[in-house]
Formats: sequence, C-alpha cells, structure tokens
Amino acid sequence: MDSRRQGSAKDYVVQELIHDIVNIKLKPGEKLCEPALCERFGVSRTPFREAELELAQRKLIVVRPKIGTFVSFIDKELVEEVRHLRSVLEAELAVMACSMLTKKDIDRLWENVAVWEMYMQRGDYEKILQLDKSFHAMVYEMCGRTYWHELVESISPHFDRTTVLSLQCRPTDNILSDHKNLVEAIEKKDAVLAGQVARQHMDRYSENIDTIYQQFGEYFAK
Repeated sequence: MDSRRQGSAKDYVVQELIHDIVNIKLKPGEKLCEPALCERFGVSRTPFREAELELAQRKLIVVRPKIGTFVSFIDKELVEEVRHLRSVLEAELAVMACSMLTKKDIDRLWENVAVWEMYMQRGDYEKILQLDKSFHAMVYEMCGRTYWHELVESISPHFDRTTVLSLQCRPTDNILSDHKNLVEAIEKKDAVLAGQVARQHMDRYSENIDTIYQQFGEYFAK
C-alpha cells in the first residue's frame, strides 16, 4: 500500500489526482483514463467517480458527458483570485508572526529555508514546491490560523500549478530570498517590513505570468 495513503479510498484518489494535476503529471486538457487510474490506485470505480465529482466541484477537472473527463485548463482569473486572497491573509500573518513566533518557531523556518536551498541546487521542483507549501503552512499553524490555512489549501491547487510551471521557466532565487527576508523581519520583530515582504512574495506570480504563459500557453484556458 502507498505510504501516503490515508483516509477513505475516495480521499486517497483525490489526494493523488491533485498531486498529479499540480505537478503537471496530468497535463491541462488531458483525458483521464479511468480503468488505468483505478488499477494504479487500487480502487474500484465507485470511489474513483466520487473523487472525480469532488474535483469537478473544485474546478480541477471537467466532466463531459459521453465524451470523457479532462484535467481543467489553467484559469488565469481564478489563479489571480487565489493569489489576491493569499496576499491579504499572508501579509496579516506576517505581521502577527512578529509578536507570536518563538525562537523555536523561527528556527524551524530557517531549517526549511536551508533544505530548500539544497533542493534548489539539485533542481528538484517537486520537492521545492513541497518545501514552499510547508513553509507557509508552518506560519499559519504558528499563528494559530489553521482554519485560514484549510481555506487556502482547498483552492490552492489552481495557484500551485502556476508555481510549478514558474519553477521550470524562471529562477527560484527570488522566491527563496523572499522567505529568508521574511524570517529575518519576523526575527527582528519588524512588522511593517514583514508585511511588505509577504505582499511582495505573493506578487511574484504577477511578475512571472507573462513568462509562464509564453512558454506554456497551451495549458491555459482561452
């Protein structure tokens, strides 16, 4: 059994499909092959179709009756809504972190940055995305805003796909520098700077979108 497998069969399929969609292992516009995926995940058609229904509601796949089920194309307007929401929440979190985080908390963030730097040198984009998400999840958790994080995570796959593509066509140095600068600001308890860095970090998408679209235009909704 897959070591990542947790919860119900449907939940497992949802988790695995989101992983493959976010990491572009299932490409935008690609048709899902139900028999092959059921065999791969070791599940029957019922939990697989339940997972499809959930992902369709979350706009990650599109079900076309009598034609098939397809991975949704990237919707730039939807991604921008997610980015904007995260920018507002995470700027507020950064300010809160300056008065709430302990030395132990800050050490955990520095450890994440150090491991990120190692994987950046290796060019392991999947691991970099995991570390990026872990960094932000820790800040939500340390500030006691786990519900905010659950809300963001429910819609983040749309944004995460563009992050993966950005990692493939743009240097990651600026993103890593943002994390370093944010931890430094929190460590110094400089709330104004921390908020500015958090907003700048979320603006990276706006800076990168033209490059992403130029290289991966076929993945975007027309």
